[in-house]
Amino acid sequence: MKKTLVALAAIAATTGAMAQATITGSIQAGTNSTSTVAAGAAAVNTQTIEDSNGNTVFNIGVSEDLGDGMTFKGNIAVEMGLSSQSFGANGVNETYAGLSGGFGGIKVGALQTPQFLAIANGDASGLLISSVFYNNNTHQGGTIGSNVLLQTKSFQYTLPTFVDGLSLKYQTGLGAQSDNTSDAQNYAADFKSGALAAGIAYSTYKQTSSTTDSATTYYGSYNFGPATVKAMWGNAQTAGAATVNSTSMGVVVPMGAATFMYNHGSSDGRVYNATSTASAVSAIDAAGDFVGMSYSLSKRTTAYAIYYKETGSNGGVTSFATNSNWATTRFLVIHGF
Repeated sequence: MKKTLVALAAIAATTGAMAQATITGSIQAGTNSTSTVAAGAAAVNTQTIEDSNGNTVFNIGVSEDLGDGMTFKGNIAVEMGLSSQSFGANGVNETYAGLSGGFGGIKVGALQTPQFLAIANGDASGLLISSVFYNNNTHQGGTIGSNVLLQTKSFQYTLPTFVDGLSLKYQTGLGAQSDNTSDAQNYAADFKSGALAAGIAYSTYKQTSSTTDSATTYYGSYNFGPATVKAMWGNAQTAGAATVNSTSMGVVVPMGAATFMYNHGSSDGRVYNATSTASAVSAIDAAGDFVGMSYSLSKRTTAYAIYYKETGSNGGVTSFATNSNWATTRFLVIHGF
């Protein structure tokens, strides 16, 4: 259920006009048990309160018809980690100002990246495991740019719709690195028609003024009724290193109030952040399996049981030079409002 309040719009400071703002959000709480086993070392086990993935957040959204077919939309997202009590630490919700009309659409602010959206559309686990986007084998281009999920100081342009179901976007990062060499360039094409959804995202990112990384993600899904099948293919390359290729296949099966999810991915290596200004490639093959079950307790409250295991690389660190296994078991409740 959405609750609305009457709030002052930015223009009200000079005109006294009133506008409606909509508050929405969600609260996530649960447990997270992880086990990391590096080659030749004992297992390291931890258990924490689980509230990651940006699911504890509230959004203040504004929308206003400006006339002549133009609309202003804006959003302020405030994320609150229950375990760390920190604001904005999870980084998946957008804060932006936008304008749309016959010319297409413009957004400026902290925006979800095309790579993130492509992965979210192609991975059956959705947003339930943050490592799917940061470190998961299903897409090795995750380390492109300083932020794979959400990039601050971004400008996005969506072209006008000229084919039903087709959306074309361009997004760039403006000086996201302190040395102004980030120059992140993102291109995305998404198509949806009935039960079919497919798309591609291509990104380049300059780690330094003389090195460029790139990543490409292809995704597709089809809703057969009893189940939705999802697939994803990706490749990534960092300057001077070999290309890493990855594949992913998953299924989502609704069963009344419950939903079963399974996803398997594999890759022939991994791109990782070797330093703050350079990426490297690990030649170790990686594989991961996700199994999850959700149950709707009400229209707005859902319980989740999740298990994920990754082999060939360590989901808990940033260096992937040696073999290791990483597994997580999570029990979550997410309530939206």
